[in-house]
Amino acid sequence: MITCDGGAELPVQWVYEGAEDCDWQRDRSHWPDALTPMDVWRRNASWPGVDRAWEEAAMEPPAMFYRFQLAGPFLYVRANPYELKRLATIAARYHEVVRQYGNAMKFWQEHGEPRIQAASRGLAATSTDKPLRASAELWAYGFSQTFTAQSLLGEANLRLIALLGPIAGDDAMLRSLEVTQGGENASQTIDTEIWELAELARQTPAVANTLNSDAADVLASLRREPTAAKFVAAFDALVDRHGSRSQGWDLALPTWSERPDAPLSLVRAQLRSANASPAAQTARSIVFRREATERALAQLTPEKHEEFAKIVAEMDGYVSVREGRAYWQMVITGEMRALLLRKGAVLVRDGSIDRAEDILFLVPDDFEGQPASDLRALVTERRREWKRWCEVTPPAAIGKPAAAPTAAALPPPDQLRGAPASRGDATGPARIIRAPEEAARLQSGDILVCVMTTPAWTPLFGIAAGIITETGGALSHPAITAREYGIPAVVAVQGATTRIREGQIVTIDGGAGTVTLAE
Repeated sequence: MITCDGGAELPVQWVYEGAEDCDWQRDRSHWPDALTPMDVWRRNASWPGVDRAWEEAAMEPPAMFYRFQLAGPFLYVRANPYELKRLATIAARYHEVVRQYGNAMKFWQEHGEPRIQAASRGLAATSTDKPLRASAELWAYGFSQTFTAQSLLGEANLRLIALLGPIAGDDAMLRSLEVTQGGENASQTIDTEIWELAELARQTPAVANTLNSDAADVLASLRREPTAAKFVAAFDALVDRHGSRSQGWDLALPTWSERPDAPLSLVRAQLRSANASPAAQTARSIVFRREATERALAQLTPEKHEEFAKIVAEMDGYVSVREGRAYWQMVITGEMRALLLRKGAVLVRDGSIDRAEDILFLVPDDFEGQPASDLRALVTERRREWKRWCEVTPPAAIGKPAAAPTAAALPPPDQLRGAPASRGDATGPARIIRAPEEAARLQSGDILVCVMTTPAWTPLFGIAAGIITETGGALSHPAITAREYGIPAVVAVQGATTRIREGQIVTIDGGAGTVTLAE
């Protein structure tokens, strides 16, 4: 048992022998809330799919991707790596794969992406009479394709950081990412589609007025508006293309098909802004990368230039791979959720539960191979238990955490500290956003404050003047996206959504990792 603040105890079954001696950190960046019973079951049932993905790639996963650890309904990621000898063997194999394919992007395009696409199609085609265990394994097999490609990038990035270390010091991580940013990616494609919808809305006053209104159901109002037919058709096409994409990595989060008000809120936010087009922002990112590369070459000794160019070539398409894999992570998660909702609809038809989504509070043993029975009381009990866990703050680390870092000097009373993620300074009113459906509240010049962001949030980066998140690091989604959009970002600001007031004027320094609060 693991004891939480407040005395609640978390049951722990260690995921492999010796796991209790490792440093496990809670992953709030991807799974900020307690997982539902079905999500916990899916995790525990999916490991054969994970192993198959790595076996096909003929690679060994790094420690953080080999297994995730559950403590009750909370997910933890291993933070300490393997021993050096094992790491060297793994890295040597990664080099062989990169040589075989040319770089990590080609490996993703030729190996990983086709497999996750096929797995997503497989889940979409799965009938409701099939056992869920096979689907859990298929989901994990597809999802793990994104980790194989990321591991190749991560190993190359470590070598680039080591190369830049002597000239950049503590800034080497950020500088390594700046020389590899840019390029077309899946999130940028959707950003462009959102921006084009906003431009289309501007051409029809009735559409723009409806989107800017406080109507209870904006989409329904648009469907009744005769002059909105072109806009509605284009919006419906957007949802058709990307409707299976979940809004996050959690099965409890709906897809765009279920909640079209989420992408519509992004369009509404874009309509109210006066920001540059995604194409213009992409061009700015390319310039920034060129400048960062020229600065690095000017500081490196000439004999290091070839090594620098070789590593950067291995990482070519870094953002494209990262955003492509994130897009497909959302899609395959959405397809797994859709399958569960289809099975839930059968249980509703049989009188076992009230709503299809109630299946998230069951596990297959409750209904597979069993005669139809009334499961409502069980759902109610487990939902109540899940809500209780959502109010609990679990430990930030379990197992045997590494020694705590030396305590830094306390910041001034008007300053919060986090991790630098994207350079630059910005001052503006804080807008605390908790879900994409709230996007319409964000206006040009606002500082977006949230727990985390997912690819579903990306269009907001074209509106916000800066980003503050409670979780993440230099490799996290908000950090990568902020660099692409050329706006400052500070991540891992503990308690940002509660310590910063809605509308409070804040100044962020993305290079220093500080947030200064106005009175």
